[in-house]
Amino acid sequence: MTNRFAGQGVVVSGAGRGIGRATAECFASEGAGVLLFGWHADSLEDAAAAIRAGGGNCEIVVGDVARKTDVERAVAGCVAAFGRIDVMVANAGIADFVPFLDGSEAAWDQQIGIDVKGTWLCVQAAARRMVEEGHGGAIVVVSSTNAFQPEQGGVFYNAAKSGQVAVMQTAAMELAPKGIRVNGVAPGIVRTRLAPVTEHPIQRDVFLARTPLGRFAEPVEIARPILFLCSDDASFIAGELLVVDGAYSVGLPVPLELGEPFVPDAVR
Repeated sequence: MTNRFAGQGVVVSGAGRGIGRATAECFASEGAGVLLFGWHADSLEDAAAAIRAGGGNCEIVVGDVARKTDVERAVAGCVAAFGRIDVMVANAGIADFVPFLDGSEAAWDQQIGIDVKGTWLCVQAAARRMVEEGHGGAIVVVSSTNAFQPEQGGVFYNAAKSGQVAVMQTAAMELAPKGIRVNGVAPGIVRTRLAPVTEHPIQRDVFLARTPLGRFAEPVEIARPILFLCSDDASFIAGELLVVDGAYSVGLPVPLELGEPFVPDAVR
């Protein structure tokens, strides 16, 4: 394992579970000091224990990404613990699926508040501190293929994920001149608590059939592209949305019988 992030301070929101935890573990394994930020204290403690058991360096801040004071406390905690902040991974989010006509205002406000407002607050707070410190940095927003390929029953989630991409792209334009690269990842279906479809007795096979790679992603398979975007290997990448979905969003695969390749009459 390399130490690409040795001496760097990293904040990962939603770090207690799933993609966030895998990302925090990967950064810690590559030498970074990682601030685990989230609202589930128990899961953050579990993640921190695993990181420390592996020799990693991390701290915890319990808070809500939709509260400015909590986000600023997380950024300040990273600087206090590790001396600086070099990376922000805005990963925290929720998923609420409901038929369009049954959606409530409260559910809308919660989804947009956590996913979109929370992303904006994390990006803004980290970038402000990076500008103060004067060394630039890297920020990654964790969105979803729902941002550009909406699903039925997901009006809240679809809108929120699209909003995250808009935040990311706007930040990328404005922060690039300050030496801060902002990018996003759009995972497909990942084995996390937010994707119960991966264990559903019927829907599981439907979604697998639509994924050309024939399986769902593991959280670490999203974490690794996040680290790439934050590394020097991606030094000229900014404002990009990296799709990590096993070709799910390319289109519905159509089974073809083996045999003579199909050639249209017009080119025979």
